[in-house]
Order: sequence, then C-alpha cells, then structure tokens
Amino acid sequence: MSQPVRIGLIGCGGISRAHVRAMLSLGAEEIRVVATCDVEQSLAEERARDAGAEVAVTDWRAVVERKDIDAVDICLPHDLHAEVAITAAQAGKHIFVEKPIATTLGDGWAMVRAARDASVVLMTAFVERFEAENWRTKQLLDEGWLGTPILAQVDHLQNVFIPPGHWARERKRLGGGAIASAGCHRIDLLRWFIGEVEWVSAETFYNPDRMEGEIAGVVNMQFTTGAIANLSISWMSPYRAFYRKLWLEGTEGCIHNWNGLHIFSRKKPEWSEGFVKLEVEPVDPFAAELRHFIECIREGKQPLTSGEEAVRTQAVAIAANESEQTGCRVRPADLLAQALEEVP
Repeated sequence: MSQPVRIGLIGCGGISRAHVRAMLSLGAEEIRVVATCDVEQSLAEERARDAGAEVAVTDWRAVVERKDIDAVDICLPHDLHAEVAITAAQAGKHIFVEKPIATTLGDGWAMVRAARDASVVLMTAFVERFEAENWRTKQLLDEGWLGTPILAQVDHLQNVFIPPGHWARERKRLGGGAIASAGCHRIDLLRWFIGEVEWVSAETFYNPDRMEGEIAGVVNMQFTTGAIANLSISWMSPYRAFYRKLWLEGTEGCIHNWNGLHIFSRKKPEWSEGFVKLEVEPVDPFAAELRHFIECIREGKQPLTSGEEAVRTQAVAIAANESEQTGCRVRPADLLAQALEEVP
C-alpha cells in the first residue's frame, strides 16, 4: 500500500478551507497535512486544527525545509506564488498551486523550469476542469458528438467585495483584475475544450472604489482552429451571488449548462429532436483535482493542469489586459515567446 502524500499548506485564507475539506475527504491513507503556514499565526493554527496538523508556523521557509513533507499546497496571494514554488522545487517538493500560476508570464515559466529541473510535479488548481459537467462536456467533444467547435460563450458573474487594504485590491499583486484572477478559469476551460487561442481582444469596466484592476470585462478569442469564443465576467453583479454559463456550438450539435447539462446532436437520433438533459453524477471537484495530483506524484505523470498549461492560459488573460490598454488585438503566443526568452 502506498504511503500518504505529506503536505505542507502555505497560505490559510478562504480557499484553503476548500482544499482542507477535500484532503480530509480523501482520507489519511492518501494525503496528510503535516504543517500549516500563514503570516497570521491564528489562521495557521485554525487551519491546522481543521486539517489535524501538528505544526502551525508563520514562515513558509520553515515548511519548505521540512524533511517530513513531500509536497506543498500554495494558497498565497498571487504575487507570492513564484518565489515559494521555485524554492519548494529546489527543495525537492512537489507543488500544488492555486490559480493563477503567477502574476507574470516570466514568473510562470520560471516555476515550470524549476519544477522540470528538479523532476517534481507542478500542478495548478484549475478546479473547473474537474467539475462533473465540464468533464462530461470534454468527453462529448472528444467523441465527436458536436462535430468541429465553432462558437463558445462563457460567463462568470459574481459579487466580490474586497475589503480596503486587502492585497487583492492591488492590480500588481492580483496580476490584473477580474479577468486574470477568476476569468482564467473560464479561459482555461475553453482552451481545454477547443485548443490554443490565436488572437485576443477585450473591453473592460473599472470601479476604483472596489479595486485597481478591471472589475468587469468582455474577452473575445479566436482559436488556431478558426473557432471563436466570448467570455463575459463581472465581479460586481448585483443579482447573482455566483453564476457560470456555458454555451458551446459545433458543426453537428451544441451543449449548454442552463439548469443542468443539455445536448443537441444531429449525430444521435435521440439527441436530434431537441435539447436533451444529460444525467451527470456529481463529484467534489476539489477532491478530484487533489486525487489527480497524488496520482501524478505516485505515477510520475504530467498533470492535466500542469504548470505549462497554466502559463498558456494566463497568457490569454494577460493578452486581454494588453488589448484593452492598447485597443489592438494581441497574440498570446507572442507574449509567451517573449517571456520565455527573458527567463534566466
């Protein structure tokens, strides 16, 4: 029987609660939290109690240096991801890091290189790829029921209030605004469903009383396949606490997720008369992604949401920010190449 993966949790804010719940659901035979860390000792101690960890500290280096830790789970402010992840890789620790992977593409590539040089797993927490409806959508696409993708529309509507003085109000620390911070989830899904993005253009809305970066935006994408997509995101939606729409059309059918996952396809008689609701067994996506992380460590395989995948997704988000600032279309591949050249 395999030994449990021993984890050091670095950053004990809100999202860490979901990570800990997922770890506990997997069981002590799969994963065990050895230590927790946060600049606020009380938060580190609270999460240690939640996870059953015996060690709670305020210095992340004390976690990375521990010999009884196999991997780190990084739930820190975005601008701190790179330094901690690179140091952890150099210490031989596997890395599970919250999205976005970093605030700059250069930092993201440096994380990828450090993990590769150390032969450790680097996985980004793009949890939406592990949600049951999205997993089923990917399966249907791969099986060809929609034909060739033509058009996709995705939304992310939320009412996010960031307290004054919080790090996420700062554009530099967040890595942009709503598009780079939360919109990257939807961009990542579109890349998974359709492929690489060739061109990006964007328009944004700012509310300086809420945050420095854009609080809402519309991102238009054209893929290398010729398919097109649109992302609409708002962090000040007055009505919906949290809402995410998906509409995906192909040459032979389409899928939407309004009140469940529905499909129409000309390639299957029972799906060709109108939209049919598909039964999708729910899963805990946080547990699913962590289970995948453990499998990658044990089997030495590349994660579905690898560091390189995360950098490519973030390039699209950064291209959107550059587009809204310049008024021009931007090619993510150009940004990726330029950043890679600048990595030492």
